[in-house]
Amino acid sequence: MSESVAIVGAGVAGAAAAVRLAERGIEVDVYEAVPEPRPIGAGLLLQPTGQRVLAAMGLLDGALALGTRVDRLFGDTPKGRAVLDMSYRRFHPEAYGLGIQRGALMGLLWGRLRDLGVRWHCGAAVEDFQQDDRGVTLIRAGGGTARHAALVLANGSFSKLRQSMHVRQHARLFPWGAVWTVLPAPEGFPQIELRQRFRSASQMLGLMPVGQATRADNQRGINLFWSLPVAELTGWSTRLGLDRLKHQMSGLFPEVAPLIAGLTDPAQLREARYADVWMQRWHDRRVLAIGDCAHGMSPQLGQGANMALIDAHELAAEARGAWPQVFERYTRRRRAHLRFYGQASKGLTPMFQSHAVLAPWLRDRFFGWGGRLPYIHQQSIATLAGYKTGWLWGQLKL
Repeated sequence: MSESVAIVGAGVAGAAAAVRLAERGIEVDVYEAVPEPRPIGAGLLLQPTGQRVLAAMGLLDGALALGTRVDRLFGDTPKGRAVLDMSYRRFHPEAYGLGIQRGALMGLLWGRLRDLGVRWHCGAAVEDFQQDDRGVTLIRAGGGTARHAALVLANGSFSKLRQSMHVRQHARLFPWGAVWTVLPAPEGFPQIELRQRFRSASQMLGLMPVGQATRADNQRGINLFWSLPVAELTGWSTRLGLDRLKHQMSGLFPEVAPLIAGLTDPAQLREARYADVWMQRWHDRRVLAIGDCAHGMSPQLGQGANMALIDAHELAAEARGAWPQVFERYTRRRRAHLRFYGQASKGLTPMFQSHAVLAPWLRDRFFGWGGRLPYIHQQSIATLAGYKTGWLWGQLKL
């Protein structure tokens, strides 16, 4: 039997876990269902927590060279009422977010994997697994098996493999999703930070600078996010049409018109669906779930990639001794942090994506005038920065 750890999924969580474990001298095999992995997904906001993990990998300088620094999140209504106004500097003078294209981040992680000599198995879908007291057998699509000492599942919120873990769990689709794209900033378009515009909770447009995809790319990209009910996502281009969608966007936020002039084909927009993933615990003997596979949440808190990076970092910190005990310690180590953000995501999402009336009214007052109160602002920024481990107190130590 191979003494290596198998990781299913080569996204942020899987790649980062492979890097951190390999850096500790642990043999790793990465299984990816796609024959030629390509980064697919919206731009990412790397919080100070995720940045610390990248620094530990020696990848932060590369991310800074490709991404764009974000010092402030500002959101308002068409009438000019401020809904969100949060400055990282009020959390810590040197804190900031980092807008980056997913392709840029994945390029850094995959390059580090190659440098470490991690074994990749591309086009190698894993359909199931069986575990015993000595290891885990992977059952591969089309026949064939592979034997490993342990298994880490990092294949997303809708993982079917997670359902084979003997752990109480659920994955519930959020009723709202989005369409998104990264567009080149037109000449003269103002430098922006993380900018959002809301009409109640039924319309939301988000803009975030995400830098360049590669060092050779001299165009700065802006991530465009438009909220839609999941029921309207499928077939939106036929039913709604691109011109009408762009009219809705510019009607909500007129200043976006020069940017969306570059949106000429519905194929430029990708659909995004999200699930609220809850697990009683994240390990089952020799099997562990991490990233969105373990704790998928909505994008409202901007924590997905950061949680994935932290999971990888904390797993490596516990990687000593027998794997069942390693995974059990990992669950204890991550419990408070992940529980808080799971609850916050579930509670806050209806305030920003829903047909509700009361929830956005409360949002505007709590985050509007309430957000100007020093304590509330400090706690809101600590949440955004990724450091909270409880509603009243507790801070993540990395």
